[in-house]
Amino acid sequence: MPRTSTAAAERQALVRALREKGPAADSVCEGWTTHDLAVHVAARDARPHLVFGQELPVVGAKALEQYRQFEQMSFEQLLDRIAAGVPSWHPARTRAVDDAVNTVEFFVHTEDVLRADVRVASEITPGESEESGTADAEPGEDDSPDDNASVGTGTALQPRRRRVPEAVQRRLWRQAARTLFLAAARKHRRRITFISPGHGSVTHGSSKDPMITLEGAPGELILWAFGREDAADVALRRH
Repeated sequence: MPRTSTAAAERQALVRALREKGPAADSVCEGWTTHDLAVHVAARDARPHLVFGQELPVVGAKALEQYRQFEQMSFEQLLDRIAAGVPSWHPARTRAVDDAVNTVEFFVHTEDVLRADVRVASEITPGESEESGTADAEPGEDDSPDDNASVGTGTALQPRRRRVPEAVQRRLWRQAARTLFLAAARKHRRRITFISPGHGSVTHGSSKDPMITLEGAPGELILWAFGREDAADVALRRH
């Protein structure tokens, strides 16, 4: 039996999440509705330069004009395009390329849709802790008085998590351990040890920087590294 594409699995999970929430729901992406997120994904699939070229001189205005054509599409049209995948000419039609460039992207955006309520909950009950002892700390803040805090563990209002396939978790760990976690350590100016039970551990960052340890499932660590600290279920320890 051929190995299932992790990107294809996450693509379909994203489509299901978008259909479930509808076009006007909030997302974890600040200022974006689910329709905005669907526009981004559909445009990235069809014409990647429209997403990345809007800030470039000369071609930026044209890219923005073409991007707005996707904004005019209905939500169902966008979802149909996302579900169908990239055009025939796209390198990501090859499973190896698709898994490499899209697994993390689709995982993060699926969680952007499903975890939007986490931020609402944290605004309603700031600083509260669950009975288990995990604290709803302010993630990523350097002046936290707590030397051993859990970040992004949510509140009693936190919605149920979906079960991410183990094959996807393995792929997420392999990709993030090499590059994404390195970028996150540099961004936060910390020496960070990322630990994921059953997957491994990796340390990135300058030895001169303050040290912290983050522990969680690969997907949770990736959400934290992508700036979704409020939505990520990770344990953070400062040294």
